[in-house]
Amino acid sequence: ISIGLVSHTNAGKTTLARTLLRRDIGEVSDRAHVTEVAERHVLIASPEGDTLALWDTPGFGDSMRLYSRLSQSDNPIGWALGQVWDRFTDRPFWSGQQALRSARDHCDVVLYVINATESPEEARYIGVELKILEWIGKPVVLLLNQTGPARSEARTAADVALWRAHLAAHRCIRGVLSLDAFARCWVQEDTLLTQVQAVLPAKLLAAGE
Repeated sequence: ISIGLVSHTNAGKTTLARTLLRRDIGEVSDRAHVTEVAERHVLIASPEGDTLALWDTPGFGDSMRLYSRLSQSDNPIGWALGQVWDRFTDRPFWSGQQALRSARDHCDVVLYVINATESPEEARYIGVELKILEWIGKPVVLLLNQTGPARSEARTAADVALWRAHLAAHRCIRGVLSLDAFARCWVQEDTLLTQVQAVLPAKLLAAGE
């Protein structure tokens, strides 16, 4: 089973990956486009040979342009632009495309990380990125990354309810959770893995259990 971490650039994906993996991977910095390639890490391995893998991916910045390029990727010209031209002329843009292709081709569930300090109305990139998530075609769990001061349970519950209502029309979103990328909390992690199991395709449920 593979889980993909995706988000707008600089939303805390690699920090969250480090928390879940309990080891330092990738580079963490307060700037955009730190992660340049998608990387697979084993989160859990069973004696029977089953694995739960976590993909840390580059963030996507210019979401509208990114969606336009992905929409063209099935024709030869669009493929050439994405795989050859962008790779050498606009590395961050190329990295975003690779992140989403990795999620589409290798992942069973996508975790979409959102900055909890932003409201749905403030995060103007959300609308286009939801189209990108629909292009990926996998079940998505939205994670409100609790950046900033600690929040009360009531405030956290209100944030989750707000985002659920805002995303209710988008069928790819299968759950909304609050998760602090900086806190190694087994309760939060157990809740996350339970949510992932709940949205797995039927053929993978036996391994998920």
